[in-house]
Amino acid sequence: MPNKGLNTLIEAYMRSDFDRSEWPLVLMGDGPLRGEIERQIRESGVMGIVDKGQVDETTRNDTIRHARWMVTPPNTREDLGLTPFEARSVGVPCIITRDGGLPEAGGQYALSCEPGSVEELKHLLEKAAHMEMSEYERLAEATHKELLDSLQPLSVYLDHYKEVLA
Repeated sequence: MPNKGLNTLIEAYMRSDFDRSEWPLVLMGDGPLRGEIERQIRESGVMGIVDKGQVDETTRNDTIRHARWMVTPPNTREDLGLTPFEARSVGVPCIITRDGGLPEAGGQYALSCEPGSVEELKHLLEKAAHMEMSEYERLAEATHKELLDSLQPLSVYLDHYKEVLA
């Protein structure tokens, strides 16, 4: 979808300075921009972009679990964004745009930039790729803990609902 910022992400990845064999960009999903995205990748000749297309839930979850970073770069007031929550729930830190509810979904440890900024996103991709492993591990653990500390069991909401009804 145009508002998901995929063109910006691919352009930022193509301009980034790091080893693409060590830092592949794995894309998942399908939509109206698929042909345009495939053409952009093909014409650039940039290696390291893996387009899995539409995947089942198991493949999606497994791919997220084994990722080093989740990059979510929307540019049109993303409501909340479940993808950063999914990533953080398995200890994968996020690179997000400051768009809509993404700062809340990505948490305080996310690397963030302005929506639509290829240059800022490029900088964050490079920062992530060049980060010391000890810093990355600290960040991954902190973003996971932050999410777990902020979640409430569903029973809490049910209890509040019952209180309101009473």
